[in-house]
Parts: sequence; C-alpha cells; structure tokens
Amino acid sequence: MTRHALSLLGLLALGGCGIDAAPVRVGADAPDARVVDLATGDTLSLTEHYGGQVTLVNIWATWCGPCKEEIPALDSLYRELGPKGLRIAAISIDTDDGEKVRDWIAPFNVAFDLLHDQTGDIQQIYHTTGVPESFLVDKRGRIMRIVYGAAPWTSTSNRRIVEELLAKDAGDS
Repeated sequence: MTRHALSLLGLLALGGCGIDAAPVRVGADAPDARVVDLATGDTLSLTEHYGGQVTLVNIWATWCGPCKEEIPALDSLYRELGPKGLRIAAISIDTDDGEKVRDWIAPFNVAFDLLHDQTGDIQQIYHTTGVPESFLVDKRGRIMRIVYGAAPWTSTSNRRIVEELLAKDAGDS
C-alpha cells in the first residue's frame, strides 16, 4: 500500500472513533465527562461538580502498578491541601463494577473523591495514552498541567504548583 493510502486509512479509522473534542493540552478548557461517584452511586458531570475549584483529575486503574504506588501521595496531598480548596477526582477506568473497585481501594482509606468510568469514555474524552495520567485544572476550568505516569505529588515543586493555583482568584490569568 502506498503511504498516501495508509494515511487515508488512518484518518478514516480515527474519524470512526467518535472523538470530536478538541485536543487536551495545557491552557485548554478541561473537557467535561460523566462519571459515577463510588461513594453515592450517583452519576455526575465533572464540570458541574468541580467547576470553580482547583481539581486534580487522576485517571487510574486497579490493575496498574504505578497507579497503586501513586495513591498514598495523592491522599497525602489531598489531606494537606484539601482544607485549602484542592479537590481530587480519581477516576477508575476498570471494566469491573464499582463495588469491586471500592473493595480494592478500601485498604488505602483515601479521603479524596473516588469516581468510576466503567465504559472507558474518559480515556477518549481526555485523549489519554495510559494510566495513571493526571490533569491539574485551575478554578477557571483550564488545564494547567498534564502528568503522564505516577507523580511524586508530595514533592515541594508539585505542592508549590497546586498552592499557587489555590491562591489565585477564579478571574486571574
């Protein structure tokens, strides 16, 4: 097959994926998604539920080793900066039902919000390349940082970035 034909096939394949959203990048508005709150079983909109708040959207899975290693750092960051306004929306992409995900994470005793997207739509909406993947969203709903892989969320530099976002008013640039 010629290079032109292969390129055309690739474009056609992507066109059928149903991904119509703009690319997710730093400075862009965080896309909305509907996920299930594992504490209540309610479906919620990320934009409606977390709008106007500094939010760390963390996409993870129970079968992911680096995700498991990252959970304590996320929880520590939340316990330190949650009282100052930080929200963490940890979204599991496991295909298992929510009860299995809740049972798996229960021993970690996390304080942040545990959400579930059994369909995997969040991966397409946020154009993820794997898990864990995190998106730090400011009060205006803009993505300020994208992190691929597990991160040391309790490091001085990561805490400083979050604290700076928390200190800004929603109208600040």
